[in-house]
Amino acid sequence: MKYLKTFILIILIWSRISGQSGYQLDLSNYSTRITLSDSVEISLYTPSMFRFRISRLEGEKFPPKYTIPFVIGRLKNWERVSYKKWSDSEYIYVKTEKILIKISDKDVSWSVWTPDGKKQIFPSDGPIYGMFRDGYTLFDNASAFNERNNNSRFSHWFYNPATKRYVDTFLGDDLIKDKYFVYGPDYETLFVQLNELVGPEPLLPKKAYGFFQTQHLGCKGSQKKLLALAQKLREEHIPCDNLIVDFEWGDGCPGEKEKYWGQLDWSPNYTKPLSPREMIAKLHSMHFNVMLIHHSAPDFPHREEYTPRRIHQWTAKVYEENLWWEKLKEQLDAGVDGTWQDTRQNDITDGVIWTGLQKYFGPGRRVLFMGCRKMMVKNPWEKRDNTIPANNIIGSRRYPFRWTGDASPTYSELKWHIRALTDQHGSMKGVSYITADCFGKDWKCQARWNQFISFLPVARSHTMKPWAIKIDFDELTRIMNWRSKQVEEFRKNKNKLERYLEKLADEKKKNLPTAENSIRKHLQLRYRLLPYLYSYAFVDYLTGMPICRPMVLAFPADENCNKDQWPYQYMFGENILVAPVYGEFESMEIYLPKDFQWIDYWNKTVYQGGQVINYNTSDVEKLPLFIKSGSIIPMRKSSDWIEPSLPDNPLIVEIYPSGISSFKLYEDDGISTYYQKGMYTVTSFQCTKDTNGDLEVHISKMEGNYKGKPSRRNYIFKIYLVQKTPTHVEWNRIVINRVDNTSLLNSKERALWYYNEEKNTVRVNVFLDTDKEGTVTIKMK
Repeated sequence: MKYLKTFILIILIWSRISGQSGYQLDLSNYSTRITLSDSVEISLYTPSMFRFRISRLEGEKFPPKYTIPFVIGRLKNWERVSYKKWSDSEYIYVKTEKILIKISDKDVSWSVWTPDGKKQIFPSDGPIYGMFRDGYTLFDNASAFNERNNNSRFSHWFYNPATKRYVDTFLGDDLIKDKYFVYGPDYETLFVQLNELVGPEPLLPKKAYGFFQTQHLGCKGSQKKLLALAQKLREEHIPCDNLIVDFEWGDGCPGEKEKYWGQLDWSPNYTKPLSPREMIAKLHSMHFNVMLIHHSAPDFPHREEYTPRRIHQWTAKVYEENLWWEKLKEQLDAGVDGTWQDTRQNDITDGVIWTGLQKYFGPGRRVLFMGCRKMMVKNPWEKRDNTIPANNIIGSRRYPFRWTGDASPTYSELKWHIRALTDQHGSMKGVSYITADCFGKDWKCQARWNQFISFLPVARSHTMKPWAIKIDFDELTRIMNWRSKQVEEFRKNKNKLERYLEKLADEKKKNLPTAENSIRKHLQLRYRLLPYLYSYAFVDYLTGMPICRPMVLAFPADENCNKDQWPYQYMFGENILVAPVYGEFESMEIYLPKDFQWIDYWNKTVYQGGQVINYNTSDVEKLPLFIKSGSIIPMRKSSDWIEPSLPDNPLIVEIYPSGISSFKLYEDDGISTYYQKGMYTVTSFQCTKDTNGDLEVHISKMEGNYKGKPSRRNYIFKIYLVQKTPTHVEWNRIVINRVDNTSLLNSKERALWYYNEEKNTVRVNVFLDTDKEGTVTIKMK
């Protein structure tokens, strides 16, 4: 029933967002509008979602040009909603099939009830999780439930169909106030409607699901160091697809001192011995994308007319709009792949730049863009509270991805980020694509930070090298702003620092635990999990259900999860439980939800659900990971980078059988935006384990199409927890041969199987045309 419901939700949202680009808007008939008085109206979007709008405009109260404010991303008309309206001496009533709205005739206050009027839905006083409370959400232009925010709660920026931007139609004064109400009551329905109203998070370029390494060297950065880093990553087999050149690339550093930010031309350090174009071509040949940071912004219309607390104005330098775009296009034409737009506090500017980049690239290429969702426990550069994203406004999810700002390198910061990104200020606010600066105060902390970001939708490091062993000490203290006795000792005796670094290098030579080992291990796992991760990116796009899911969202029926009792562990997709280690612990309590068994990913130990386990965390190189029983997890072979144009072939499918389970694999070209037109494929897998222990794995034909779709595929099934040797294995009802070792499985175009008695694992190797179905049957008797 659960899977049927999910399928219906996907069909619902897809039917409404597919073909959105190019749809002719009719703003006067955008939604079902109900006039309550001269200055008050309700817009019904669905039977359970509406906007309550109050206007203080002179003359026409609700001009069509103010129909779609920045918060709304849906750019085609809504289906008509049936309703009934009546009134008595106290209230005006509006009733749909899902809800009843009661509006006071005295003060225009309102409440929401069940359709029979017997149970009040809103207002209520239950706990708030992100932007949800008691099965609904209520938000305005700035935030949900009046959470602190530096933006105006009135609507000021509106979508202009002629220019296809949100900045060319502008209302300077606080004259239109919008409140949005969405009712589920379940989370899946809430996310679908939120996704539909605010607009989906678009897919990143496929290489952006790999690893981002930022070269942060200040004025000491150079082309030579950048290329050396790229070579080192490849030699050390640290998987990486994206290099970010931080502020030194274009900012003035005369005498190797920061002089000014926001320049538009290349730093001399990055123009020799190769030209910038040659340097980027060299990095492309090594399979790296190249991003630049920009501390500048285009001065688009109305940018400074409305600046509450000046938050839309922060940037190092502003240029005339056409000049800024001209300079950016010069960089793009030279091969630059994307921008880190370091305006830090500016959703509107991010939207302008992201949209402009998509127009420049056209539908054949997705935007590679990073903005800021500023939030952290401690910012080294300022004293104010940044523990919520108070500078962001709803609607920014349409322009991924984002980072949280200049965080501190501590375990306490890591702990806070776990909950913020995967729970309260990320997933539960409908924002999946957030990452953090990721650097630790020592190698153990650095290892733990990197383990966490390896299991986020975006994995990014902000150190000189991911493992950050050798680093200029003065630069280290400047960036990290350490205030410890150890640092003071290092300042007095730099030889002690050198000995410390030599010790780390020696530990690496002796194969002792290091941050580098941990980073390599977990990034390599992330890269193998790419088909799984990318499929949940599609689910996020289609339904709004986030990639990282806190326990309160993933297991709402479990009384040990439904009050957010375990906020520092989360699900990565539906099947992988992640419990980041946020301190120097020898052990850590982890809750395993009821109604499932949970399998330790590393050693395949099986735990019963519904219990708290005390997990050994003494191994700094191991992130606690658990697989939910019944999981089907598509994977790929190990690699140091991602080739979007090459389908994963063979496709490795790991299965942890239990009853009947399924998985939908989503694929497309990984580069273009044509998935928004329906150009993608879905391959369904179903595994059934009967009472005799017999297993059947069914592969559907590949539904849909895209450029580069494979016509034939090699499937390698790894089926765990098979306690004894099968009597035989069938492929499409024909018995296939068993081999004695896995190396023999690679026989070309032959269906074969192998059983590992030590690991209780069956491995089956088959080949299938993608327009056909196939079935693997494992017989135990």
